[in-house]
Amino acid sequence: MTTSDYIILLLYFVGLLALGATLGKKTKSSKEMFIAGRNSSWWLSGLSTYMTIFSAGTFVIWGGVAYRSGIVAIVVALMLGVASMIVGRFIAVKWSRMKINSPAEYIGIRFGQSTVRFYTVAGMIERCVHTAVALYAISVMVVALMPLPEGHILADPQTGHLSVTWAILIMGVICFIYTALGGFIAVLMTDLVQFAVLIAMIIIMVPLSFNSVGGVGEFISRAPEGFFSLFSDQYTWGWMILWCLLNIFMIGGDWPFVQRYISVPTTKDARKNVYLVGVLYLVTPMIWYVPVLVYRVIDPTANPEQAYMLMSQHVLGAGMVGLMLAAMISATLSLVSSVLNVFANVFTYDVYKPLRPSASDKSMMRVGRMFTFIYGSIITMIAVLIPYAGGAERVVVTVLTLVISPLFIPSIWGLFSKRIGQKAVWLSMGATYFVAILIKTELIFKEFVSKNVEFTDAFIGLVFPVSILLIIELIQWKKSKDAGWDRVSMVSGSDKEFLDESLKEINKQAGRMYSDMAFKLLTGTFIAIGVIMIIIALTGQGDKARLLLYGVIFVSVSLTALLLSYLQKKIKNKKCIT
Repeated sequence: MTTSDYIILLLYFVGLLALGATLGKKTKSSKEMFIAGRNSSWWLSGLSTYMTIFSAGTFVIWGGVAYRSGIVAIVVALMLGVASMIVGRFIAVKWSRMKINSPAEYIGIRFGQSTVRFYTVAGMIERCVHTAVALYAISVMVVALMPLPEGHILADPQTGHLSVTWAILIMGVICFIYTALGGFIAVLMTDLVQFAVLIAMIIIMVPLSFNSVGGVGEFISRAPEGFFSLFSDQYTWGWMILWCLLNIFMIGGDWPFVQRYISVPTTKDARKNVYLVGVLYLVTPMIWYVPVLVYRVIDPTANPEQAYMLMSQHVLGAGMVGLMLAAMISATLSLVSSVLNVFANVFTYDVYKPLRPSASDKSMMRVGRMFTFIYGSIITMIAVLIPYAGGAERVVVTVLTLVISPLFIPSIWGLFSKRIGQKAVWLSMGATYFVAILIKTELIFKEFVSKNVEFTDAFIGLVFPVSILLIIELIQWKKSKDAGWDRVSMVSGSDKEFLDESLKEINKQAGRMYSDMAFKLLTGTFIAIGVIMIIIALTGQGDKARLLLYGVIFVSVSLTALLLSYLQKKIKNKKCIT
């Protein structure tokens, strides 16, 4: 990396901190801090949901699958689009109709406080380890590109590059500072910035990648046999169906996603939120993986998990590698900030508030910020310790994933079924965990499991708990509804029941404010990216003409969008006056 790459990364991090501090001054209540006062616009929450699904694994793990196996990786990602469409049609509206302040509040209402305590503890532990591993993964990628002078205080003596520990600390601290300061609004707005950086860089990478091998036709002719197959021996059509179903429960029930469904004012907004995610996931995977697909043709012997960054170095010049690295970092920071904020939300409303019923709104905001710092510090420390785990973190993540996946299923089942209650939740989870332990310790089906690892995990995390709940449902078919169903009905209703005219007007004004802020931030980010490209094109080396063209397009399109928005508002204001 060059000096210009480091400057761009520094500006990116400074921008995130400045945005968090600015938005923190605008946050006046705990509801604004944790669910944007239920006033977020659907497209802002939708883009944030889209970014929450991302992590370093999108580039590293699935990028590696694309490098090895071809477009089957695209099909895997498209299943997320299908899952999002189904969630938008049937599940998101169920969450939006409940006037709750946190996802855990629903669990307590529907299944009781002992269940919500288990969900909270299990979720915090699993997400803590999972997020720490993601933070460690992106740090490993970052340090590989950052050689430092010998004896530098931040350098790893063995590699001469930036120490993984320092990379984790820098990114972790920056993330939980802007999340704690700005709350959920900062999460939404920084996700927007990160979306702009990510999409801009991927759009640039696609033509540069094809151009590096002589065009699309040349790439197709040189691609390995079976590279364009929709399925593979490892990722069969049956596995794709299970993957899609598993993601329906994840996107429909995982707390960071639910937080976005309850942050918008109406059920219609909640539905459009997830539909936007679905559309993006049905379109963007077709361009995400182009760079690694093409790099397979350039270097068939490369490390698959490094293929994305290797392609970036191959086609991007000085400065642009820094932007691409910022895009990859943004994918992980979006995940980290979402996890921090949603559990700060749960802790404040479902742990602290019941202990201190008379707590003021300011004290709740203060507790939420303190929890964000503490939880963020724990995640960061675990990420620092991962290199000393000797590979044990993989086992831990696998086990914790098997623990957390079955939690989504009863919570979503409870949105539709009147009959299942607390006992059904404990029975389904207990049976699932018992079978998971037997299978994962190879006490049963050892030979089958070793040959079908992916299918086995999908079976344990999806098929088995669903089967248990279905059996319970059939057994209790003629029994009366569970008391939790009535409790949920009391906090649920249509938009008309909960929103009077004055409240609707307040929501509209707040929604317009957030939308306007988000639009300016989005276009401003694209303008900044365009200006950076123009400067690099005028001062650097490489394909100057192409880079200059991209920079001019980003700047001119963004400025045009801002101008049109300004004219539209002016026309509306004139109509209101007349």
